[in-house]
Amino acid sequence: MQFKANSAFSRLIWPFLNLVSLVFKSISFLNIKIRALRQKEFPQLFIISVDNLSFGGTGKTPLVMAIGRTLEKKGARFAIISRGYRSRYEKKGMCVQNGHSYEEVGDESMLLKASFPGQDVFIGRDRLCSLAAAAAKNYRILILDDGFQSSHIKKDFSVMLVNSGHPYFYLRNFKFMRRRADRVLTYRPAEHAGKPTPADTYEFVMDKLLNSGGQEVTIGAAPIVAFSALGDNDRFENDMRRYRLAAFRGFSDHHAFSPADLHSLDRLRKEKGGEWLVCSEKDFCKIKNLLPTAIPLLYARNEIRLPNDTIKQIIKHATEKGFI
Repeated sequence: MQFKANSAFSRLIWPFLNLVSLVFKSISFLNIKIRALRQKEFPQLFIISVDNLSFGGTGKTPLVMAIGRTLEKKGARFAIISRGYRSRYEKKGMCVQNGHSYEEVGDESMLLKASFPGQDVFIGRDRLCSLAAAAAKNYRILILDDGFQSSHIKKDFSVMLVNSGHPYFYLRNFKFMRRRADRVLTYRPAEHAGKPTPADTYEFVMDKLLNSGGQEVTIGAAPIVAFSALGDNDRFENDMRRYRLAAFRGFSDHHAFSPADLHSLDRLRKEKGGEWLVCSEKDFCKIKNLLPTAIPLLYARNEIRLPNDTIKQIIKHATEKGFI
């Protein structure tokens, strides 16, 4: 279930959430510290960790993609290590193939594999097994998606994304734990888009709507009904307000869409006079094979904008160590 960040219900339960989170954060902190005592180093690998403090919604996947695109431009071969959250192979582990469904490997893993068909994406709850599987295929550069909890793995460079506007920010980890990262970047809301990006901040650029064939579509002033199943649906809704947004519906993160969901959304579109349904690219990966041809659906491509030196630092460090 998703709640608006400033809704009456959120304000009502906030004291209770803060109390529960204190216990949760304390246990999490001790767990990270204990696992760090058994930390393993991998001198034959260059491990880049993409982290956050909250329960999702900061933009880790777009950052992984931005790092991956830069590595590909450098001609570097790399693998991505993800969890495959709520997927069939999350516990067992798997090297993602193009034919896998999101039920098998997870929505984020599908998106990453589609973005980097020439690289491997490994999923699994046991990150050490995934690292070993990648090393066995002679990968030397690894991008560890959401590696903050994996304190038992020595990283070569870590980037942490912080979104203090997230509805449930700081309920997962203590604020001071951001000091564990080599680089900390703070989210800058969409209203500042187009202005120079200050150091140590990041923002998102969402300037393309694509159809199921991947072609860009210009909708002009046509009304839309948007929906998403992200860690921060509020941000996606605000991004969609740059268009003529007639209605928005949010689902819980990693929601498994059904044909009934799509027909319900299409009824909402017709009720509100919308010409298009619009979702995120991550959600499109899950529903593209369920989509009836009669439903006019577009998806929004979301890219992260970083200070120029962020990825340069990673590349420089990897080059100095002889991995690029």
